[in-house]
Amino acid sequence: MRRPLQAALAGLLACGLASGCTLLPPATSDVCVDWIRFETPQDQFDHAVLVLIGKPVRVDDETLMYGYKAKVHLVEIETVLKGDPGPAPLRVASTPATCSAGVSYPDGDPLEQSQRMLIFANKQEGGWSTQTPAQGAVPFETGAPLPFGTAAPKG
Repeated sequence: MRRPLQAALAGLLACGLASGCTLLPPATSDVCVDWIRFETPQDQFDHAVLVLIGKPVRVDDETLMYGYKAKVHLVEIETVLKGDPGPAPLRVASTPATCSAGVSYPDGDPLEQSQRMLIFANKQEGGWSTQTPAQGAVPFETGAPLPFGTAAPKG
């Protein structure tokens, strides 16, 4: 009776090894996105699909972006400078940093400031997301001049 049990265990082990199956959890790795760094605010404006002045009101949801949890914020729009945000309410995911050992916002979520901001966004899987983790949303004081021109580039 001992011999068939040993043969069965050896067979299961061989099957598992041959098929790539394991009892250990799968290895995971962070997705590491090499984000563009815009040299000027004008470059950033020109490459964004949507640019607006607004105020993040609250976190409304979470989504996954590049394997990281991303907070989705409701944004109160003051002025649309470029693009069409679509019907209200505007929901913008704060793009997480990557290469950060699973931490979405090692320096804090830029949209969690609840203040007037310039928001640069692009479409991401059918919704809006900040253009990059570091340059997607910046505080913008009332009365401050825009750091870019809003006219369409000639050419």
